[in-house]
Amino acid sequence: MKNIFVISLIAVILLQTFSKVVVLADYQANKAYIMEFLCINRDKPELKCEGKCHLTKKLKAQHDSDKQANERGQKQEVQVNLFYQCMFAFSARRFATMVSYPSVYSCAYRSVTYHSIFHPPRFIV
Repeated sequence: MKNIFVISLIAVILLQTFSKVVVLADYQANKAYIMEFLCINRDKPELKCEGKCHLTKKLKAQHDSDKQANERGQKQEVQVNLFYQCMFAFSARRFATMVSYPSVYSCAYRSVTYHSIFHPPRFIV
């Protein structure tokens, strides 16, 4: 019983998500019936409508219903900044000491030590 409920719930969510695909699949499956009975231009074969007028009408109705559902469920929009660019860059190069170690490799190892940052704490008495 629980599995049937879960499967039906997943099916309903997928149908809602892919509603336009369902409308297009229904059009392709019933194209002959739509051309013969539902098409507005069935009296004018020179237009070669082939039921596209009915498809356009269905897609517009689907779009309108989606738009109304979004407007009903729409809440206040909140903008979140995910990128922050610092306007001022801190540079401690005047306190830095470049140490270079000789090596046989083409790219020598270098390290930068900041003497002003890395020191033992001082106690003021």
